[in-house]
Amino acid sequence: MDFAANGPRGGEMVQAAESSSTKPARFQALTALAESEFRWFMAGNMAFFMAMQMQFVLRGYLAFELTRSAGSLGLIALAMGMPMLIAAPFGGAIADRMNKRTLLIITQSGAAIASVMIAVLIIGGWIEFWHLLVVSLVTGMIFSFNMPARQALVPQLVPRHKLMNAISLQMGGMTFTQIASPAVAGLLIGPFGAGWVYAMTAVLFCMATYTEFHLPKHGMTAQANAGPMLTDMRAGFTYVFGHPLIRVLMLTGFLMPLLGFPVQQLLPVFAREVYGRGPEVLGMLAAMTGVGGLVGAAISANMDKKPRKGLLLLGGAALTGVSLLGFALAPNLAVAMLGLALAGVGQMLFQATHSAVIQTTVAPEIRARVMSLMMMTFGLMPLGVLPITAAADTYGAPNAVAVAACLFLATMALVFIFVPGLLRLRIDALSRAELSPVRAAEMVAQGKITQAEADRMTGVGGGRPAAEAAGQAEAVETRG
Repeated sequence: MDFAANGPRGGEMVQAAESSSTKPARFQALTALAESEFRWFMAGNMAFFMAMQMQFVLRGYLAFELTRSAGSLGLIALAMGMPMLIAAPFGGAIADRMNKRTLLIITQSGAAIASVMIAVLIIGGWIEFWHLLVVSLVTGMIFSFNMPARQALVPQLVPRHKLMNAISLQMGGMTFTQIASPAVAGLLIGPFGAGWVYAMTAVLFCMATYTEFHLPKHGMTAQANAGPMLTDMRAGFTYVFGHPLIRVLMLTGFLMPLLGFPVQQLLPVFAREVYGRGPEVLGMLAAMTGVGGLVGAAISANMDKKPRKGLLLLGGAALTGVSLLGFALAPNLAVAMLGLALAGVGQMLFQATHSAVIQTTVAPEIRARVMSLMMMTFGLMPLGVLPITAAADTYGAPNAVAVAACLFLATMALVFIFVPGLLRLRIDALSRAELSPVRAAEMVAQGKITQAEADRMTGVGGGRPAAEAAGQAEAVETRG
């Protein structure tokens, strides 16, 4: 396989001049927060994912309490994942042609309404397992339209030299919710009941919606002249499969949700059956992944100027697999919590690097469609969840997780062996830009600057990465 120049960037090597930031090093990890639009986005991002993570814990807790079967957790994951496989390409095509701010407002309002309905069913004592399946389907559909717009929006909100930092901060904020949300949900279920905790998630979705009204209206639509929907969707697939680097990254992106993430679905089983405890331990176990993820996000935010992204991908994947194996074989709760925390560090290093490489490489006008195809990888999670939960019912949760961890390590090792260029992948920091795309678009709409000035100040008119300008990259062969 050759990582040859293909698309708006080069292939394996995407280089540019280093940013000439003059801020002290200790502030570099927060540099993207200097942009007011990104601060509002981050506030909404955290409220949205706080609600999503709380519901993740609540649905698992309710499903296991209603059925006492680990298999029910797999069905919940399947109900949420299937819409992502089907609807995500549509979500990406719509996000590229529609105002992303508007799309976020619509989808988050829908999430709030669905949360209120489930809360009423729980409080009224009418909740049944099939209700959880339906709301999981609805949540998966909302996620399929919300996430491509949310991820494609980040490069619009910050100057391009802050992009990798912004992505790490975004993912760090999401990870913080993994710490706070499960702990809050687990601790509040006892005194207040699952219904009222579910109602809290509706409030959080409303808060997320409120923040979107503070984002600018301009610069939120990527396609000036959108074609037929199916043609746009096909263009997204063609772009991904015709771009060697993106194609390989898509493959590695499949492995984490397929073999790494399903462990989260089994945490209620570990809390109840392995350690003989209740929802408070479930919250602690779920939060430990978030603790590690927050550490991983802090590391990633300071790695935006480290070019060796292939090494970060390998290190994150290796740490994830080894730590999940340690969690499965842990002799006690303390060691298990440490294993989950280290797995969280590895997952965040891998995901933040993976997302940053894709967002830096992909053209803006097709970015949401590419990110929607990445969302489809999360739809594959049920393919890992169903066998691992079935194995947990038959052979025990620790044995099931141990086998999944070994499979993850083996398959990821094969990818790096047969695609050696992935290890050599590097992306240097993008050259400095004066304005973010949305701020420049707002100023153009207000008549303060011309479009030509906006292009220059956002870096569109010059200073392209070296690989893009040269139109060539190092060839990388696949070992046969």
